[in-house]
Amino acid sequence: MNNVADYNYLIVGGTTKAATTSLFAYLSDHPAICAATYKETRFFLSSDYPLPSKYRYNGDVEKYASLFPNCSETQLRMESTPDYLYCEKARQRIAEFLPDAKLVFSLREPISRLISWYRFAKQIGKLSQTLSFDAYVESLFAAEHKGQEEQYLQTLQQGCYTIYLKPYLNQLGPARVHILFYEELATQPAQIMASLCNFADIDADFYENYIFKVTNRTEKMRNSELHRKYRDFRFRLRQWTHNKPIIHNPLRAIRRTIEPLYLRLNTQSDEEIVMSEETRHRLVNYYQHDTDALSALIGKPLPWKPVKISD
Repeated sequence: MNNVADYNYLIVGGTTKAATTSLFAYLSDHPAICAATYKETRFFLSSDYPLPSKYRYNGDVEKYASLFPNCSETQLRMESTPDYLYCEKARQRIAEFLPDAKLVFSLREPISRLISWYRFAKQIGKLSQTLSFDAYVESLFAAEHKGQEEQYLQTLQQGCYTIYLKPYLNQLGPARVHILFYEELATQPAQIMASLCNFADIDADFYENYIFKVTNRTEKMRNSELHRKYRDFRFRLRQWTHNKPIIHNPLRAIRRTIEPLYLRLNTQSDEEIVMSEETRHRLVNYYQHDTDALSALIGKPLPWKPVKISD
């Protein structure tokens, strides 16, 4: 009987709000890949990381196999937990227990990522609907000095990608780490997926005529409390059924039919995000050093354009 370490893995390890859900969907469709029964296993996160999970490493890495119950011996096993990027324990555990695993990191221009997080935190009811973006940024700078643990209050520093990527590159080596960019995935998905296939050593021709759809787009909710309850119910149901394919697969098909209708009923037009010049300059200055360091780390310019926000 094989052990967990005997298989090959492709792990989408970051970052949050950078199309990792769409990336997971694209990869799941590839016949050479067997995806985990749900996207974010969160298995290797440290026990105190502020995200829930049904299965988390507690000394028995073989439990990780339960997340891939329907995979063949030859398929590449794939999961996506964006917060692995920010968790030192996750990096150490992956390096120790999955010696052949390859990691993919999707990065996004940090200010636009922060705006997306602001919208998302409102969507799930973590922020007041009346809180302005400027006030949110101010709260992030204040939280950074207080060491706040809530995920939505860590988003400022988490846009400084270099400090998190360097340890992965140092520990796993550049041959096992692939960096792509949200902006390029959105505009040239076939090319970006072909490059990723070459990295993963799977057939890139699969994506030549593939229809790329965006999933898990951040929306403005009419009723954020209803959406919070819906997300919580969906998460608990997925935890319970993920290793019960007779139940899980029909429910997933039903969800794909019903969820678009629910979203049409419970979403409204996005509010226009207003950012003051003071906040803009504060953020640009905050991220500039890391942006320069990231460009030097990967050896090429970043595909980021200035954020366009009404003043």
